[in-house]
Amino acid sequence: MKRFLHASLSLALMAMLGNLPLLGQGGGSGQSAPRGGSGSTTPGTTRPPRSPSQPMDQGRGPIFLTGRVLTELARPVSEPVSIELNCGMRTLQVIHTDLGGYFTFNLGGGTQGNLDFSASNESTQSFGSQMTGLSTQFSNPLAGCELRLAVAGYRPLNITLTHNADLGRVDVGNIHLQRIGAAKGTGISVTSLLVPKDASKEYERAVKDIQNNKPEAALPHLQKAVELYDKYAAAWNAIGQLYLGRNLVEKAEKAFEKAVEADADYIPPWISLATIQIQDREWEKGVETARKVLALDPDVGFASFLEAVGNFNLNHLEEAERNAQEAEKAPHANNPQVHALLAQIYMQKQDYPQAADHMRSYLKESPDGQYAEQMKKDLDEIEQWTGKNGSDSTSAPAVPGS
Repeated sequence: MKRFLHASLSLALMAMLGNLPLLGQGGGSGQSAPRGGSGSTTPGTTRPPRSPSQPMDQGRGPIFLTGRVLTELARPVSEPVSIELNCGMRTLQVIHTDLGGYFTFNLGGGTQGNLDFSASNESTQSFGSQMTGLSTQFSNPLAGCELRLAVAGYRPLNITLTHNADLGRVDVGNIHLQRIGAAKGTGISVTSLLVPKDASKEYERAVKDIQNNKPEAALPHLQKAVELYDKYAAAWNAIGQLYLGRNLVEKAEKAFEKAVEADADYIPPWISLATIQIQDREWEKGVETARKVLALDPDVGFASFLEAVGNFNLNHLEEAERNAQEAEKAPHANNPQVHALLAQIYMQKQDYPQAADHMRSYLKESPDGQYAEQMKKDLDEIEQWTGKNGSDSTSAPAVPGS
């Protein structure tokens, strides 16, 4: 089993923590996605685009799915939050709201005009190609699809779409976020509600540049925003993400530290700091920072995952197993590495049946993932060995090839 153990170490150092969304909000899905929100440039007054003036064939023309995200106080979200559109087992698109809380999915009209490069890092699929043959049979081609929002400090929302497309448009109306009573922290900084108008305009210009894949143009606007309002935690967080995109890690850390200095209950920069520390193999610091995130909101599954990676590399297997199990319970559809890590933990503990179960789960969630080929090989060896020695056996098999 030596090859297994070697693989486990390489997987644990995964920095499996790759590309964080530049705006740091929402579920952190990290997928590349179509863009939403357009209209007025005044924060809080943005309006979604009008539906097409001419009726269109739903089997061929695009469908616009629109709505607005509000806080529990009926205020528009003051920072971009990400929204996923899921149909069946597949995430079709992930977009951001604008600073008025509005969002628009453009479905079936091609992806290039609807891209939000900051929402994700996975290639977008054409909605139209997946709906071929369906939209001509049913009056509601979105039947059974869901909108999903997961913002730290707020209850996750899964909204099943039951609306019929009217002239190629579906409007879901207002979606209200609800705070989690036990969560001290939040994914939306309170400082964003106190921002002077000029600073807010600079931030909005930066948001549009980021969503249009123009990070170089966005940075000066963000720097101007924090010059005008030094306590602008969301702007500092976005600056940190842009520096990370340039691999300027020290500058990124300083920006994230400024963000948490401005608002200690603001979760996104804490997660980014923990991620950097784990990637830099500062295991103890990473574990400590991840725990700060969980103290702000115990339901942030990615923080539990970061703590698990740190503890695994500190050889604290029991803590790592517990952390990873907590991460597994949280929404992690875009983090199949939870199963990869649990597989490696159980390999270290020589619990091969459980390791195999998590390898299968990883392959189910990410059949073409970075570790899929290695998982298939290791799973095949485990299955061959347990087939010879009994499926309930947990003792260590012989070293392959010996």
